[in-house]
Order: sequence, then structure tokens, then C-alpha cells
Amino acid sequence: MDEQTAGTGNPRPTSRLVVDVGRALRGWVVAAAGGVLLLGCYLGVSKETDVALQLPYVVSGGFGGLALVLIGSALLVADRFDAAQSAQARTVGQVDDLHSLIIAAATTGAEVDGEAPTAPAQAAYQQQPAAPPQNSYFNATGGAVAGGPAQPAGISAPGPRA
Repeated sequence: MDEQTAGTGNPRPTSRLVVDVGRALRGWVVAAAGGVLLLGCYLGVSKETDVALQLPYVVSGGFGGLALVLIGSALLVADRFDAAQSAQARTVGQVDDLHSLIIAAATTGAEVDGEAPTAPAQAAYQQQPAAPPQNSYFNATGGAVAGGPAQPAGISAPGPRA
């Protein structure tokens, strides 16, 4: 929640939805003002046949309207970027909280069926290798064989053809 003052000096909480809608509305209003200027530019240019009389419309309404549309678009993109960044920060905070709860449960030795585990749960993960050793292979039945060539499962070794 954000806090705003209503002129009394006392801060009051403001809903996040109200703040987000206000920011998005600001971008849409600026972009709409740019669209109105572009429409005015078009209407002014379309009724003039002399190029010298069309240039003031293009310079004031066309470039100004285009600038306002771009600024409004940038405000909308910045608002979405801020929303995504705050959602990511909230998710990171939740993951950190969950991680600390898991570590706390593993190190305190939470009782299971009235018995405390003999070793922390994290120690079991540290004892397992991340990948099988490089000199182990699998034979045709799928069992591991130390040393020797690997053969695809289900295919027998090549032999003489009859």
C-alpha cells in the first residue's frame, strides 16, 4: 500500500489498484491528447491547398501530436515494466521465505512419527554425485558396466550374418 496525504497531513493507505489505474490512465490521457492533435493536424492540412499554409499545421499539430503519442506510449510501457519488476521482487521474496523455511525444517530435525531423523535431510543430497562417473557404461540390458564400450539398449552386439 502506498500512502497519500489528503491535505490534513495524516497519511492514509491507498490501494495498489488505485495507484496502478492512475498511472495507466495518465499514459492513456497523454496518448489520447496526442491523437487529438494529430486529428486536428489532419483536418487543418486537408482543407488547405497551399503547402505554405499546411506547414504550420504539420509543425504544431503533427509533430506535437506525435511527440505526445510517443510520450504516452513510453509512460504505459514504464508502468508495465514497474508492475513486472514489483511482481518479480514479490516472487523473489516468497522464494527466499520458502527457502529459509525448508532449511530451518531440515536443520532442526523435524520429528517424523515421533522420531527425530538421525541426519539432516540436506546431507543426503550432498552425498549423491551430480553425474555418473565417466567410465561407467550401460549394457544391452540397461545395467551399468564399469569400463567397456556402450551399447544401445535392446540391440545385441553385431555378429556374423548367415
